[in-house]
Amino acid sequence: MTIRVALAQVQPATRDVPANLRTFDNAIERASSEGADLVIFPELALTGYGCGDAFFDVAEPVPGPSTEHLVETARRHQLHVIWGMPERGLPGVLYNSAVLVGPEGHIGTWRKHTLPGHATDHAGAGAFPDRRYFRLGTQSPVFDTPIGRIGMMVCYDIFFPEIARLLTLKGADLLVGISGSPSFERSIFEPLVLARAMENTTWLAYCNLAGAEGETSYWGGSRLIAPGDPATKVPGCPIVCQARYDHEDLAFGEVDYSLTHRFRPSFPVLRDIRAEMYDQLRTAVADSID
Repeated sequence: MTIRVALAQVQPATRDVPANLRTFDNAIERASSEGADLVIFPELALTGYGCGDAFFDVAEPVPGPSTEHLVETARRHQLHVIWGMPERGLPGVLYNSAVLVGPEGHIGTWRKHTLPGHATDHAGAGAFPDRRYFRLGTQSPVFDTPIGRIGMMVCYDIFFPEIARLLTLKGADLLVGISGSPSFERSIFEPLVLARAMENTTWLAYCNLAGAEGETSYWGGSRLIAPGDPATKVPGCPIVCQARYDHEDLAFGEVDYSLTHRFRPSFPVLRDIRAEMYDQLRTAVADSID
């Protein structure tokens, strides 16, 4: 199976959901005209990252009004959409979520597993707001769709190889990582997304925020990574397409799932996993917490 992916690297309007939905609709319409089967938007693109206490006002249930709007947009253009948003759970409980919809409706939601609390710039200033506003997700679903089995991660989740490995072992054909990564993190994220693809010999689509939101600038650089290069016939996770740095952009790339089957025998990382190491890892993590 081959699908066409569009990476919609946007600059959100903080707390302005209607404006951001218009941005989504415009990007989806353009992506549809270019034959896209899947359009991916960044982390918290529906509201922006800088909402502060207003997260409680702009958050929505899933499904909810914005989900229903984007289902209708997906149905009209006959494609699938992934985007990031603050999800309202129980009263007073929010999640930083990635949502997947298609012409058939809401397919699934990934709630960010790992919530950062470190500084938001290289000088140590500020802190990511996740731990203040969001509860961490605990489920690790992979979603069956007409365009393949999709596993999602949100930003800091990508730092943890166990998450991408779990989704791969659950049968994900495509890993999708969305983020709101500030400019100073570019040198961190670029090797990380390549490593997540390489260590699982899999397709990985990464979509990051771009532009500026308040005093925070985002480096963009969204990209689609393949499990190997069909031209050289060796694994190596080449970048199929990449959006511009720093600015809004819409980048397109083709995902050919047959390449996964072609390259995994040449780089059999999944075959060579030692299950007992995971038992030791679990024990070591528990011991370090104690």
